[in-house]
Amino acid sequence: MERNNRRATLLLWVLMLLALLPACDGNDDDNSNENSILNAFLGPANPGPYLVGNTSFVLEDASRELSCGQGNRRLVTEVWYPAADDAPSWPMNHITDFFLDQRDAAIEILRESGELPEGGINDFSTGSYRNAPVHPDAAPMPILIFSHGFSSNRFQNYTMSNYLASHGYLVVAPDHTCNARIAPLPEGIILFTWDNVPISLCERIVDLSFVIDVFTEQTPEMFDGRLDTAHIAFWGHSFGGLTASEQVKYEPRVSAMLQLASFGFPVVPQNLTATTMYMWGKQDKIMSLWKELHDAHITLMPRPKYELEFIDTGHFAFSDLCLFSETLAREGDGCGWGTRIGTGEPFENPDHDQMHAMINAYATAFFGAGLLGFEDLHEYLRSNHFPDAMEYNPMTQ
Repeated sequence: MERNNRRATLLLWVLMLLALLPACDGNDDDNSNENSILNAFLGPANPGPYLVGNTSFVLEDASRELSCGQGNRRLVTEVWYPAADDAPSWPMNHITDFFLDQRDAAIEILRESGELPEGGINDFSTGSYRNAPVHPDAAPMPILIFSHGFSSNRFQNYTMSNYLASHGYLVVAPDHTCNARIAPLPEGIILFTWDNVPISLCERIVDLSFVIDVFTEQTPEMFDGRLDTAHIAFWGHSFGGLTASEQVKYEPRVSAMLQLASFGFPVVPQNLTATTMYMWGKQDKIMSLWKELHDAHITLMPRPKYELEFIDTGHFAFSDLCLFSETLAREGDGCGWGTRIGTGEPFENPDHDQMHAMINAYATAFFGAGLLGFEDLHEYLRSNHFPDAMEYNPMTQ
């Protein structure tokens, strides 16, 4: 617990430092098929009609140098997508598959740092099929770009990524190299480094726009002609939520943003029109000192915007990190039992499946309504469907 508190304190000091930084510089004519595509985005309370595939790319930005190593900046990037009906004939993805060719080295790093259980890594399946073909009817796919947390990884929200992809979205998540816990590049692992922290927010912000460049101008072959590049959104958790919140203000190609357990700076351009959603844990110790900035940021953002405050919920409950990080599962903010801010009274966070049933439903409704304009999903967003677990403030007028 003491080590976890030290980490939280370091994160808070890092965020304080960052707050002082300057601003960083296909069509289908078959009507029945059109109906099936439309319906895939609806029904947010349940998984969508598609199986899910995932695959990995290494994206190279020749315009930037790697700040914590040699050569150009390279991002290991995961993509989740609607998969063909025969996807089960492809390998089921497991946690260690995200480490690609660096699996053994990554496991050794995690073992030495005490982040694995005593019995070794629990290499469970993640619900998608690695390198399965894209579903022939899943086009055009809107693009949702995810930014991970501080010293975390691109797959930290694989459950939400699967859920969104099952509804017809393409979910793209880069490892923010030098700020990711482990970036498994082909030539070797690049670890998170504290020396890189002062410039990490600026690097991350540019990463998001670079990913848009790739998927709109140099689309990987398996998705070529299959993407809806007119509908792009950001979403992110913790430091990734801050990354998404800041870049949506200046990225004209993005029209929706979902923030998980994070905050933003209260400087908002007058011409900003993006629709936004904010999920927050009222018992989030890591973010609690930033509540005033969180609230001020939301106040200044344009409508429509949606605020969800989960009552007995801490920081990491909005991710999958409690499932595969032994340190967090044992003593993490948002995992299992915690103590309430201010009183020290014990409480229990929602379990993983319960929490994701709520946040997945609202995220799916939000992107369908705010990004794609489906009126049925605007109706879903008008109500608090989980009043025992959260307080809800839809600000639409």
